[in-house]
Amino acid sequence: MEPFYFKSYGAVKGEARNLDELKKEMTRLESEDPGCVNWHLSQGHVVQWLNFIGEKSAAERLVGVTEVGRALSVLSQGDSHRMGRGKAAGSGHRGRPKKIQQ
Repeated sequence: MEPFYFKSYGAVKGEARNLDELKKEMTRLESEDPGCVNWHLSQGHVVQWLNFIGEKSAAERLVGVTEVGRALSVLSQGDSHRMGRGKAAGSGHRGRPKKIQQ
C-alpha cells in the first residue's frame, strides 16, 4: 500500500499507511506544521489518497474540508459511528427478536 506523505517545501513532515496513522499524523502536525496539513487538504490530496486505500466513507466526509482541526473532528465523528455499528454487529443480534423465557 502506498503511504501518504505530508510534504512541505520538499521535506517529508509525516507519513501514514492507514486511516489511524493519518489521524495520528494530522494530530501531531496540527501543532507542528498545520499549514502543511491544510495545504494537502485544500488540494484534495488527502481525499484522493483515502479513496485510493478504500476508505471511501472517510474520503466523502472530508470533501471540502480545508482545515486540520475540522478534518480531525470530521474523522472522529466517523469513528464513533463505526464503533456503534461494530458494537451492534458484535452483540450476536442478527435481526431476529430474542425469545423471552418466562
